[in-house]
Amino acid sequence: MSIVIPAPKSAVRVSVASRSEARIVFFGTPLFAVPALRRLTADGWPIAAVITAPDRPVGRRMLLTPSPVKSAALELGIPVWTPQTLKDDEVFVRFSDLQPTIGIVVAYGKLIGQRYLEAVSRGFLNIHPSLLPAYRGPSPIQSAILDGCSNTGVSLMQLDAEMDHGPVVAQESWAIPRGFDAPMCEDELSHLGADLLARSLQNYLDGTLVPIPQNDALATFTKKFERPDGRIVWAQAATEISNRIRALAANPGTWTTWNEHTLNIAHAHPIDSASTEAPGTVVLHGSEVCVVCGTGMLALETIQLEGGTRQQARDFVNGRPAFVGAVLS
Repeated sequence: MSIVIPAPKSAVRVSVASRSEARIVFFGTPLFAVPALRRLTADGWPIAAVITAPDRPVGRRMLLTPSPVKSAALELGIPVWTPQTLKDDEVFVRFSDLQPTIGIVVAYGKLIGQRYLEAVSRGFLNIHPSLLPAYRGPSPIQSAILDGCSNTGVSLMQLDAEMDHGPVVAQESWAIPRGFDAPMCEDELSHLGADLLARSLQNYLDGTLVPIPQNDALATFTKKFERPDGRIVWAQAATEISNRIRALAANPGTWTTWNEHTLNIAHAHPIDSASTEAPGTVVLHGSEVCVVCGTGMLALETIQLEGGTRQQARDFVNGRPAFVGAVLS
């Protein structure tokens, strides 16, 4: 069990002089990092620069698109850097010239090298969406949902040379609402993390919030999920399959096969009802289109056949009546 360190509950209202002494460099890339950037700015913290991933091609037309953090920083009038790598000496010199007081990292996506860690007087703080030392690594939210956890949380930790290993400054737990999928959890945890940072930053800089080393013996680790991880095994229990869909449907996708074509399953929920049919068999259960599982059944909500458009399961069956009675694999 992770040790939960309460963040200070007092409002973060410090003098302009106190805040003006800080020089923050913010590292972040995806939408998950945007609430923290906006909260720091709204609370009056001076951000000297935002460092984010370079623009990348998106969509069928492969249009170069800025990261969500870059878009937010430009809107807020903050200087933005988009280095291809932090190993470039010129980038490091430019960073050092800012003489930052502290670095804030939220899902930047690249390793912060040791020379960066040593160049900042108060080090780096990182928002990680788990109760460390549980779920270190790249997929803490997805992994918690996949494991059927009823709660998770966010940790504010000091960066060190190892992944998600540094001492914890503050943590806050969060109960996962029934039926929430990974994108929904990510949105909630991004705001929870932003609030935790806002409530903790001044106390950390003052030295009144003391980081506590993690218990490495309790550490668990996550991996980056790939397309094969999304394949559904119908012999599993319906609750397990539902957890996999909630965790992985958005990325990298959850799927099965029908008539040698991929069938993506975007939304579904488990039903505690037995069937004599073999696992993988599509049946009607009242008004719901279900698939028999090793235990229970999975009610399909939103599905998409390879090459087609996403549909409600009932609409899909109305256009393809032979789907009922088929065995998915």
